Amino acid sequence: MILYLIDPHDRRLYNNGLFNPKIDLNFIVWKEIKKLLFTKKITLDTIDLHPIESAEKIFFLDHDFFSFNKNNINHYLSLTLRKKVPIKKRNLIISECPIIKPESWDKNNHRYYGNIFTWNDELVDNKKYLHYHWLQNLQKVNTQSVPFNKKKPIVLINAHKTNYLPNELYSLRIRAIRFFEKYALQDFDLFGIGWNKPLQIKFAYSVIKYRPLCLLRFLQDCVNSLKGFPSYKGEVKDKISTLARYKFCICFENMCNIEGYITEKIFDCFKANCIPVYYGASNISSKIPINTFIDYRQFDNYQNLYKYLINMNIRTYDRYLINIKKFLKSTQLKKWNYKSFCNDIFLK
Repeated sequence: MILYLIDPHDRRLYNNGLFNPKIDLNFIVWKEIKKLLFTKKITLDTIDLHPIESAEKIFFLDHDFFSFNKNNINHYLSLTLRKKVPIKKRNLIISECPIIKPESWDKNNHRYYGNIFTWNDELVDNKKYLHYHWLQNLQKVNTQSVPFNKKKPIVLINAHKTNYLPNELYSLRIRAIRFFEKYALQDFDLFGIGWNKPLQIKFAYSVIKYRPLCLLRFLQDCVNSLKGFPSYKGEVKDKISTLARYKFCICFENMCNIEGYITEKIFDCFKANCIPVYYGASNISSKIPINTFIDYRQFDNYQNLYKYLINMNIRTYDRYLINIKKFLKSTQLKKWNYKSFCNDIFLK
């Protein structure tokens, strides 16, 4: 058997926790990847389980460190350098976007890796930078269908976070929440972690490190969060079944104006028969059919968006759902599944 190692940069996910759906249901796709590679006589384990010299290839999920020292590197990457593991064996999988993991996008850090796998179409050169689609959990879910007239109008499901790097969409989510709370509270519900508490002080770390001039904005956001969110309905145990109770979901990625950044958010809406109001990847319409979602960019303001949503009739609504079902049954979907991900990264 050939040995591949992967570093998930998360204590919970070492000791092969990355392949354990009990930790996170979406890890079922990593479990399937491990099984598929095993049929190819490749063992994929987390990096803590074997001597790094024994690996044919090593994969790092993002270039990760948590330090004010910009020259610092991850423990296991540092170990590969000390052990003189050849660069051709070291691979970087860029998963998070630039505002979440800026270090992954710093080309100065790319010198540590032979191959870099990214969903960013603009970065791909098919030499050092190779393309993959964001890994999606496309397993069918048994969600009870809710009739149009029984669904609530609009929902937003996200954790309460902040960010101040260019093209972040955290602040836009807040503006959406405040708009609906002011003008359409009866038609809008908010779910997720942390909205019933003040903004966490831990987010000051990224502000101080990357945007110190935004510290005042951060403090203002902390003060504003003390007002609470009247639309907040709590956390969710099952995101898909929650989405299924709503006609529309405000579906904003963490970042906009970057190609190929299409995470699980829009697919979760599709699986729940909930129409996403999407904003994120600049080239979304070249990746996912435009008739399956509502493009936030087509509206000048929230007032016009709200009018469009609340006045949509059942015929138009059902047309969106039909298009979503067609897409989920199409061959287009294959590029998002674990087999394609496996072929694009581990079987290159």
